[in-house]
Amino acid sequence: MANCKKKLVSALMLGTDVLAFTACGNKDDAASTTKDGKLIITLGRQTTADPKLPKGDTYESNAYTRAVDKKFNVKIKDKFEANGDDYTRQVSLAIASGDIPDMMVVSRDEMKELYENDLIENMTDIYQKNASKGIKEAYESYNNRPLEDGTFDDKLMALPATAGDLGPSLFWIRDDWAQKLGLKLDADGNGAITINELHDTAKAFSEQNPGGTAKNTGLALAPTLISANYGGSAYTSMGIGDALGAHPGFWLTGDDGKVVNGIVSSQTKELLTLLNGWYKEGILDKQFGTRTWDDISAMVVNGETGIIPGPWHIPDWQLFQTKEKNKEASFKAYALENASGKVATIKNNSTGNFVVVRKGFKKPELAMQIINFIYDETRNDATAATDYPEIADYRATAVDGTSRSFNIEINPSTELLEIVSDTQAVLNGKKSADTVKYPDTRTLNATLETYLKDPAAASSTDWATYTSRIIRVNDVMVKVRDESIFSETESPYFCTMKTLEEKGADLDKLREETFMKMVTGAKPISDFDSFVKQWYKQGGTAVTKEVRKEVDAKK
Repeated sequence: MANCKKKLVSALMLGTDVLAFTACGNKDDAASTTKDGKLIITLGRQTTADPKLPKGDTYESNAYTRAVDKKFNVKIKDKFEANGDDYTRQVSLAIASGDIPDMMVVSRDEMKELYENDLIENMTDIYQKNASKGIKEAYESYNNRPLEDGTFDDKLMALPATAGDLGPSLFWIRDDWAQKLGLKLDADGNGAITINELHDTAKAFSEQNPGGTAKNTGLALAPTLISANYGGSAYTSMGIGDALGAHPGFWLTGDDGKVVNGIVSSQTKELLTLLNGWYKEGILDKQFGTRTWDDISAMVVNGETGIIPGPWHIPDWQLFQTKEKNKEASFKAYALENASGKVATIKNNSTGNFVVVRKGFKKPELAMQIINFIYDETRNDATAATDYPEIADYRATAVDGTSRSFNIEINPSTELLEIVSDTQAVLNGKKSADTVKYPDTRTLNATLETYLKDPAAASSTDWATYTSRIIRVNDVMVKVRDESIFSETESPYFCTMKTLEEKGADLDKLREETFMKMVTGAKPISDFDSFVKQWYKQGGTAVTKEVRKEVDAKK
């Protein structure tokens, strides 16, 4: 069975009570209570380096855990706390030992392993009976695909997070530099520029050095060139590839109706040809292939490059650093249009990680109830801010999401667009803050009003919030949709499978080394067809065959 192998969960979609949950034989051998009778819930806790927790608060005792404890008469205890790769190791150790926490967040592959080892509860009936209206609507906005991704053999084995960056990948351009050089971009005002405009801007930045640094380049790209998702698309060529019709790394439906990976498409060859030309011309970083991700970040901050490819939220975690160093720096974001004037992108995976419950846990429905509480009630109820002031303060001060019981997101597919649209309406006086759909809108509006009162004196983080939500989301993401130039392709397959696990590392190495050499001229573009043959020979054939089998099984 492939990772993410699932049947259609029509029962879940229709809300009918089939596949009823049974707990026969699931002895609760680990649950315990506190002295005052509260049920103890053990968690596998994913942490972060800087959670921004208020003084005195911890992962086990904070606004969210206190609210959960009070509402459900429970006590949350962390079985382990870990960050990044260490969290993955802790999860792996727990699975290997069979001693897992009562609840934890896992990947698709980890969920599959837990299911195959009979370590987690069937959540089918629990979801049907306990999921709130808001949570169900969130999943429905993705056509219930997250639920399908959490389903094995017609059984919902985990509660899925949602994911999606609502593409496209953008190009953040130093507007102060463009103005200094008299460059005119996006003359028609549709939020998008052409590949030629991107080229000419990079050429001008490279040759005229508006940043005045000893080292400068027109465009710096990470050696991987591509990313498997748009949330991680910073410093990649994904936006250019999309404009050329290439979606390297994503599974696509070919003209013949068969599934094929964008890596081996003729459009990807066209992308490499273009980048090779830019490299020869001197507008692509001459040290391409040797720069690390951190190197490029430093170049951005130091004013050595003024074109930054990336997702809508890149100001929040990258560009604000440039603003802190240089208050005069300003950015505008642009989508990239293709030869037909369309902004083409590939729809991102709708599913993130998964919340699983240990088989035998006394009250597995608590996982669903906690999700309802954190991701619906405390976010969307009209009185949430007054009912849960501590949580409201956490949101206002950007305390990291790892403080919540589960470090996931469950949002409707259009939530970001709606929040930004409502925010803009409030700022323009067309709507009252009391009438907006999402409470997060009111928090965002307060931040933006603070920024707009005195942009020059505003903090770099307030600038980042304004820039990402208004400059990017409203002025680009909303605009390209309003202009009817947004075109989104849906991938037929996102999951991994056994063959890809076995062959993936070798295929990635082959692709990275070959593409790097082709861009720099160490290998001729004419060798692309040979690369395709080698890619299939080294495992691509087996991987493609398995993906096609999985896609066909879902039809």
